[in-house]
Amino acid sequence: MSEESGFSLEEIKATAKRLVQTGQDVRTQLHDLTVKALKQRQLAEQEIREVLNAITEGVSVGAAERTEEVRSALSDALRGMDDALGHAAEAMQLALGEASSHAQEFAEQDLKQGLNELKNLEGMFLDTVSKVAQGTAGLVKQEMTTLVEHARHSGTGTGERVKDVAEDLGNRLRAAANEAGDASVRAAREIGSRVATLASRKLSEISTRLAEKAEQLKLK
Repeated sequence: MSEESGFSLEEIKATAKRLVQTGQDVRTQLHDLTVKALKQRQLAEQEIREVLNAITEGVSVGAAERTEEVRSALSDALRGMDDALGHAAEAMQLALGEASSHAQEFAEQDLKQGLNELKNLEGMFLDTVSKVAQGTAGLVKQEMTTLVEHARHSGTGTGERVKDVAEDLGNRLRAAANEAGDASVRAAREIGSRVATLASRKLSEISTRLAEKAEQLKLK
């Protein structure tokens, strides 16, 4: 399937399963898969959850077939997803910053919803992994549950990234929202969609930058 047409959720799940099964640089491979799947969609809660669920389900099936390496396979895969969500948080930060600098073009609700989804990013990740874990069995369930409990206690890279930017963004967006006006005229289903679309474009730019950097390192 072409990058333009995007992965279906079933294809995302199957790819995640295969990448974990092969065991080749799982963290990097799952990072790349997560970024690719997210940037083909809006960075809005429902679509983020769908992508995370598909990838986590694929990871759980793939890890079950690596009986001697379940813990390391799951840990590497979830770290890769966490890395990718850190880049998604960066994209959302950039989108919200750009939106706040053009407050007259964005309703207050656009900005508030975008900020809320940024703040919820770590929770979406851990809740999704926990939910998928409950549908598994044996060592996979045990290890996934342990990894989630550890992450809730010690935090994730995604959570740290969000924490670093949310307070500053919140202050700027509150100031910008005072200039936006007329939010109530927008249909509820449209609220936040433009910020999510802008964030998706920003993630594509970040992905391109990372790929170019990787190619430069190969040439050295």
